[in-house]
Amino acid sequence: ETVTDTVFCNSLRAQSKGLVYNQWVRAGPRKQTFYTPSEVNAAIVACGGLDPGINIVVKEITCTLTLAYNVKRAWGVRFGWRGFTDPAAKEWLELTQDRVAHIHKEGGSILGYSNEECDVEKALEVLEERGVNQLYVLGNVETCQAASQIQLKATERKMKLSVVFIPKSIENNFPYIDKCIGFDTVVQGAVEAIHRVLVAASSVQGGIGIIKLGSGFMCLHAVMASGDADVCLLKAINFDPRIVMNYIAQVIAAKGYAIIVVEDGAAEELVRNWKKRLDETGGKQRQPVGGSMDECVGKLVPRQDMEAAVWSNTQEFDVGQYLKEYAIEYFQEKGTQVTVRLSTPEWYIRSMPAFASDRIFCNIVASAAVHGAFSGMMHFVVGRVNQRYVYIPMSIISPESKPKVKETSRMYNRMIRATGQPSFQRLGHAKLITGRGDVRRAFTPDQSLSEMAAHEQKRFGSFGV
Repeated sequence: ETVTDTVFCNSLRAQSKGLVYNQWVRAGPRKQTFYTPSEVNAAIVACGGLDPGINIVVKEITCTLTLAYNVKRAWGVRFGWRGFTDPAAKEWLELTQDRVAHIHKEGGSILGYSNEECDVEKALEVLEERGVNQLYVLGNVETCQAASQIQLKATERKMKLSVVFIPKSIENNFPYIDKCIGFDTVVQGAVEAIHRVLVAASSVQGGIGIIKLGSGFMCLHAVMASGDADVCLLKAINFDPRIVMNYIAQVIAAKGYAIIVVEDGAAEELVRNWKKRLDETGGKQRQPVGGSMDECVGKLVPRQDMEAAVWSNTQEFDVGQYLKEYAIEYFQEKGTQVTVRLSTPEWYIRSMPAFASDRIFCNIVASAAVHGAFSGMMHFVVGRVNQRYVYIPMSIISPESKPKVKETSRMYNRMIRATGQPSFQRLGHAKLITGRGDVRRAFTPDQSLSEMAAHEQKRFGSFGV
């Protein structure tokens, strides 16, 4: 049985556009197996950062190997790719049913994590030395490319090795598949963070809550699910900060507070120009504006020779702190009382235990990975396409094939309808795509945003632009 990655592959519309579609082999157990259970020596490695669901995948792979195939040897590689190179991390965990019995209830990862890059040759040496013939890899697109290289090099060496890949990324931008493991939990964690910021912002005069999240797809889903955000700013969509703050002023005037959700890494050029502007002030140290150090971990640094925390001009700043400072200076110039707070909940979200829907999803993906390896398949990704679990060749996975957030996408325009925000790059209107695909105006120019922007340009000059 095969599964297609599009729901209209045979439609007249698809034919008229010349759309190309793929077919994937359905995942699941096979009648015949390639490996003898007594010869299997399996290893699991989770690369990159923490994500909900890692422990569930580890448990299900271990249990499927043990209970379905009677495999006696399974190992957990510590701290990602570092477990193949660092002597201190080479003590792999022996995975047994007793050891993994309750880890599905816990957040984090029993294997640990690191962002080390893969040394393919060294990894192959360790795998050959330990006699590993099934390697299960969890990670993002870049990790998938490293796993692919391990499989290809192993084939050149005539090693009996099946490399199986399970997509894991809070960005949820892995090509072709419906979602990565743990994404439902990530979205729920972001929704909870937005709600907490809303409670704080609505409890003060002129409250502005800024929540910085780790990816565009997380922002889109969280904003739509929460229904509490007034503005969502994404890396893929440019924005003018003056127009953003003009709109925030209108929101505060209407209901007393405003919530901004921003993707980490957004407005890189604006932040870079802002950093340049700070450096041109003479390079002197300055007090952080509008909050304490712990609100932007890694961005504010303490000086050893001063009692107060100060901001080093040598540091790289991010869009969260940029928006925070811009909002404070903007409303100070207008003479409006506001309280601005920045929340960066990513690591809280990453360490959450997976929810029920993600537990089921991880169980199915993990068991399908073992079934595929035992059937003799290699060099493949396990994922869900159109609600069916399939095997996808690693060879077609590349950074270029990642799904991207686009202003013309249905998902982005659903978010626009959820927040009610105008366009922050074209003055006075926003694109709203209806079910028929035509573009209509969601906002009219009667708000005179262009006049306000011109006025703010005179007052603030080229701040951050």
